[in-house]
Amino acid sequence: MPMSRICSRLFLGGIKDAERLAVANPAGITAVISLCEEEVLPKRRDIKYVRIPIDDARPVPLPRFEAVMSAIAEHIRSGRVLLHCGAGMSRSPIFAAAWMHRCGYLCVENALLEIADLRPVIDPSPILLKSVKEHLKARPAGTSLTFGRDDE
Repeated sequence: MPMSRICSRLFLGGIKDAERLAVANPAGITAVISLCEEEVLPKRRDIKYVRIPIDDARPVPLPRFEAVMSAIAEHIRSGRVLLHCGAGMSRSPIFAAAWMHRCGYLCVENALLEIADLRPVIDPSPILLKSVKEHLKARPAGTSLTFGRDDE
């Protein structure tokens, strides 16, 4: 499945979507946030790449969770972000939903439902999702973050 547009500045996909950007970038992606262990190759010079490996079968440590949230915050303000994992089915949808929750747009459960409407192949890891929800409880939603719409 090709990458999915979640909002005007946030896209979800798999590693193949990130690799295809080296050839063509029709969505105007300016930053790629990779949740994969493996590095995206080849890379495009006009795109910033951030790699924060996340294990799909384990709880995410708080520093890693916050690193992903910070990377999205940094790059979504000034451009379009592709958030990807291996296939765009578990890690990237969970973290996109966490972002939507953190911005105060939707709670994580409703965000995942909205993402599933846009990307029906999602299959979030219960272990990873549980740990993300625990981290979200520790910090209130809507703390002056940009969700990622062009009108913000």
